[in-house]
Amino acid sequence: MVVKSATKKKLMDLQIDEEYAHKLADDRKWDDVKVLTAGQIAQICGIDSGTAQRIHDLMAASSKSSRAAAASTEKTVVRRKSAASRRRRKSMMPLQTYDPETKMVQVMKDIDHDDEIYAQLATACEGEGLVLTPRMLTDLTEGIRSRGDSKITPAKARKVIQSARSSLKRSKADPHEAVGITTAQSIGEPGTQMTMRTFHYAGVATVNVTQGLPRIIEIVDARKVPNTPTMRIFLEELNSKGKPLRTNEKLVRGIAAGLEATKTSDIANIDVEVAQRYLSLKLHNANMRLKNMTGAEVRDKLQRALRLFIQADSDDKPKELKIIPGVTKEDDLETLATDPPTYTDLLQLEDKIKKLQLKGIRGIERANVQAGENGEYYISTIGSNLAKVSEFAGIDRARTYTNNINEIHSYLGIEAARQAIINEMSDTLEGAGLDVDVRHLLMVSDVMTSEGEVRAIGRHGVSGTKHSILARSAFEVTVTHLLRAGIIGERDELRGVTENIVVGQPIALGTGSVDLFYIPDEA
Repeated sequence: MVVKSATKKKLMDLQIDEEYAHKLADDRKWDDVKVLTAGQIAQICGIDSGTAQRIHDLMAASSKSSRAAAASTEKTVVRRKSAASRRRRKSMMPLQTYDPETKMVQVMKDIDHDDEIYAQLATACEGEGLVLTPRMLTDLTEGIRSRGDSKITPAKARKVIQSARSSLKRSKADPHEAVGITTAQSIGEPGTQMTMRTFHYAGVATVNVTQGLPRIIEIVDARKVPNTPTMRIFLEELNSKGKPLRTNEKLVRGIAAGLEATKTSDIANIDVEVAQRYLSLKLHNANMRLKNMTGAEVRDKLQRALRLFIQADSDDKPKELKIIPGVTKEDDLETLATDPPTYTDLLQLEDKIKKLQLKGIRGIERANVQAGENGEYYISTIGSNLAKVSEFAGIDRARTYTNNINEIHSYLGIEAARQAIINEMSDTLEGAGLDVDVRHLLMVSDVMTSEGEVRAIGRHGVSGTKHSILARSAFEVTVTHLLRAGIIGERDELRGVTENIVVGQPIALGTGSVDLFYIPDEA
């Protein structure tokens, strides 16, 4: 069951019991709920007609009051909406409660504080006055164990920490050091060893996730949509009724079925009867069961979306539907013989029905349930829509993740996008068996996000907006940059690497940032 949170909240605001609001909000927006009849409400909630009529009256009264409030205004001013106001308003979700202890458990899940070597190294750090992160201490611990040592003496622990201190000092970048060139070389050289490979998505047939060099190119080019967008959707511990959710495979599969976009062609065979000028839909019961849908529900959704009268072989459990272009109500069937639909209308209706989405979230092509750690289940998807997925009840928004960096930026902000760039590049390089220092990845992500938006490293992003004219022209479209700079009288201060190489003079970085003078002794 996939419950629309906003719809459920509005129903509860009308003093409707939570149990009934929960059932009515199952995959329904408020516009879909408020037009339900008392009989439909009784069928959905499994209640008597009296209670259903009371709920119907509450919703009807709410709709009437809103219309009355709109009609009571003395003066009506008609203004043309701007393009910005015509855009769909973003739904504001309540902030999730931040629990520092739970967050630290997630961050430190790979840190074993009780390890004897870890404890000795931590004690040695305090004695030496050196501050190392838990991740650094864990890496040192694993390094010691890889050498076959199961325990160390306090004296040896001090030597390890002293060695770590000197290594940290040597690894720091000196002032005026060309860290950008170092980063480019450190990523570019291993990148030549990467293959044009893909990764088969576990448990999902015929789907390959882009990896290797193509994925690195996608990231640094800041593609709006990756070739294979995916999501990992985690669920909350308990559902709205207080029952376990993330460990209940059946409930998780129900949510997955609701998230997966379902089109008419997924659940029915669409046949065009050219001679009779109508469309015939033969429903597949097996497919509808997988999508957690019924024939009556399909007919109702098609009827509302197309605004046409749909004939069915059975009102309760229809197996075949008949749709005629232009027939909006049953009375129109009488005039069909004198005014039949055109062949063009029939083809247009067929195309519309094939593309019509009946259920789920646009962009989520497939949702597959996977078993995680500690008996937990999560949902892997092909396709991504972070904003819409986060609106569903039961989704743990703090852990749900997508590989679409621009989607993360638009929904969570630039800081989250920066971290996503680091994560995606690190995972891709590790998957190819390459070891690149994370500081180089930090440099790339900082450059890409320093302007408050995700910019590509190319002529339409970082390289194309450099302050140096010669640096821009040396990258691409040389004549255009030089001509434009000459027209507007732009100056180049020659402060970077590229522009100094172009004019053939020493670079003012590294050793070039220091001038040496020899002053001989007058004596």
